[in-house]
Amino acid sequence: MSVDPLALYTILGMALITYGTRAGGFWLMRFVPLSGRVEAWLRSIPGAVIAAVVAPAVWKGGWIELTGLVLAVIAIRLTKQELVAIIVGIGTVAALRQFFPG
Repeated sequence: MSVDPLALYTILGMALITYGTRAGGFWLMRFVPLSGRVEAWLRSIPGAVIAAVVAPAVWKGGWIELTGLVLAVIAIRLTKQELVAIIVGIGTVAALRQFFPG
């Protein structure tokens, strides 16, 4: 099995860039005082990322995706657990697509 050098260099380059952005973020945060506002901002990042990933799917999708989103919102309100809400939302969409393909 041979490895294409361009593919190998591309993968290594992407790995270095990914590591650099993560390490750079940790390095930069050393200089930011952790006030209440900064802590609140850091706590809101996971929700913002999930919203940025889910919003286009719901926007382009139909009633199945909207149903999954509504049930995920209900789940997070009831349980206060993001993982439970994600499982409920994805599970709902997967189950409904099994029964209503297309």
